[in-house]
Amino acid sequence: MGDVAAVELIGFLNVFKDRGMTSHDVINRLRKITGIKQIGHGGTLDPMAEGVMAVAIGKACRLLQFLDDDKTYLAEIKLGQVTDTDDVEGKTLSLARDLSHIERAEVELHLKKFVGKLQQIPPIYSAIKKGGVKMYELARKGEAPEEMEARSVEVYSLEFIDFVPPHVTVRVACSKGTYIRSIARDLGQMLGVGGCLSKLLRERSGPFQVEQSQTLDSLKDAGKENFAGFLLPLAQSLRMTTIDCDSEFARKLAHGQVLDGASVTSQTLEEEFYIASLDDKPVALVRLKDGKLIQPEVVLANAAEI
Repeated sequence: MGDVAAVELIGFLNVFKDRGMTSHDVINRLRKITGIKQIGHGGTLDPMAEGVMAVAIGKACRLLQFLDDDKTYLAEIKLGQVTDTDDVEGKTLSLARDLSHIERAEVELHLKKFVGKLQQIPPIYSAIKKGGVKMYELARKGEAPEEMEARSVEVYSLEFIDFVPPHVTVRVACSKGTYIRSIARDLGQMLGVGGCLSKLLRERSGPFQVEQSQTLDSLKDAGKENFAGFLLPLAQSLRMTTIDCDSEFARKLAHGQVLDGASVTSQTLEEEFYIASLDDKPVALVRLKDGKLIQPEVVLANAAEI
């Protein structure tokens, strides 16, 4: 392969974000490593957090909305400390030094209250926008509201791993928009000593697992000419089935035409979304309409080049 920037790449990348970097830092590093400008990510990680970031390359950026947004985190909560950011990197507002009265069973009992559908109040220092401005930017200027509005989230499971005062270790599987910092804060309030998040590792984001993630250093060391080998196929990343089509139907899909599914493929079509491809190259993300029609939702190929 020649210069990566001269070759149109499309796919997803499972990147490991190191603690101390912003999600935007990761994207900027990848642009420098690859020479590709069109790069996006499927979920912000706070600077103090580390772990999996799902990154879209090229036209895959148009498909970020179709990614599975469920997440799994390994988190360490520090009891006895309250901060303005709800994590240990914020300004300390109060400190409770005596935690001797807190029992392991009490901690475990309160943690069970976080499982299920919840109305959660996000941290003031968050990427949620108000009037087009991120809340953490307003907070830094002293213009944030005293308390955020509650949001609907779901915690699918919360595994209590350990309690070694002042730290509680848990594993949380949750929906998009769930703040683990809020769980840390609220657990501390329930126990009457306050709390904040001290460590956070995102172990999973949709189909992307931390064990298969690539560090920025490993991607840099591999070189531009080998970057394509790290990309994951669209169907795998989006957990969709591929529909193989011939050049005639590929051109029609690329022009945005709605087609009869039976005339495109002999596959039994039962799912809502598919990746239509020609010679293993993605043409479009399509939706099954009325059980038989294939409607292009996101066109990925240039009709003139088919």
